Amino acid sequence: MDYQLVLQFATQSEADHDSFILLEDDFTERLEDSAEVDGHEAVEASFNIFITTGSPSKTFDRLRPLLCERSLIELVTAAYRHVDDDEYKVIWPKEPTRPFLAP
Repeated sequence: MDYQLVLQFATQSEADHDSFILLEDDFTERLEDSAEVDGHEAVEASFNIFITTGSPSKTFDRLRPLLCERSLIELVTAAYRHVDDDEYKVIWPKEPTRPFLAP
């Protein structure tokens, strides 16, 4: 697993953070052994969930239905980087409407 996938959610307040922490468990269940949910970080108006994976796009595709079911797809920006690099590449949304703030 050579990549770090970050799902960055726009948040309005710290109260939003609790629901995102619970979402980590759902991600772990959905991904099974294909990737590893590797924690979270709350910064300013965003909440980041970190996932270690060998295939960032496939991992995000596995999580997308869950994000849609929970009406979170419009709040998320997904980006990844190789663990040896510092620069992130945004994979969702296709036409970013908000900047990805690198953790």
